[in-house]
Amino acid sequence: MNGYHISQLAKRYVEHDMIQAHTELPAFPNARVELMFAFLNRSKPIAEHSELFALVTSLVQVGLDTHDTIELAAVQHNDRNLRSRQLKVLAGDYFSSRFYNLLAQQGQIDTVRALSQSVCDINRLKMTMVDKMKHWTMTAEEYLRASVTLKKSLFQSFNAQMNQEDISTWEELLDSLTELEVLEREQERADHFERFEGSWSYWHVWQQGTDEERRKLKQKLVDEMLWNALMSKYEVREQLAYQVRASRDKLHTLAVTLPLDESTRQRLDTFLALPRL
Repeated sequence: MNGYHISQLAKRYVEHDMIQAHTELPAFPNARVELMFAFLNRSKPIAEHSELFALVTSLVQVGLDTHDTIELAAVQHNDRNLRSRQLKVLAGDYFSSRFYNLLAQQGQIDTVRALSQSVCDINRLKMTMVDKMKHWTMTAEEYLRASVTLKKSLFQSFNAQMNQEDISTWEELLDSLTELEVLEREQERADHFERFEGSWSYWHVWQQGTDEERRKLKQKLVDEMLWNALMSKYEVREQLAYQVRASRDKLHTLAVTLPLDESTRQRLDTFLALPRL
């Protein structure tokens, strides 16, 4: 079985001609969902449902991530982007709703409840983040940790059903893996002026900036020339590159040193292969 087999199962739900023709979906959470599957599969009471649980969790995550992209897409207002935003709303709702149907068919009502509670918790955290941003009290580190929590929370919905002796190992790997994914996303955002607002780069500059620079951030007076100057002045890309390297090294160390059986370690090796800088 290949390392990303859950994404293959999800294709029938996430690949749709109209969606693909008019909009772009966020990346599938391959590593997180396959990591979760590996640990669920080690728990005998739920091993037979591990594939289903991994599939529905991935669909809910894609739905959440799809909704998160709508605000960014609203920066432009031409017809194509309007259609794209409309489709993203519908697609996000569709992906999120499919998990009810799939779980109900298998009588997994408690799992519906657990995932629904996680979605509520995630939305509350998003509201807290928005409030801190609106009041300009967000820091780059707080943004990073909150982003990691948002991206990993859904996958913790099944902790109670995993082998209790696996929980610590699972939590360490999930946190480290999610942190790396978030940092790599922020590193990619740092190369695009139009994706600066609200990013880790933005809050790093906000923390380090002068009163005048903060005023321009608040009043949305940062053009591409000033953005380039700020990114250089505060070594934003260098800071992100350092954090990505440190996070990648930490994940590799955990994957090698944590107590895992050989079968699980081999499975992890197939999808914890990390890109190099």
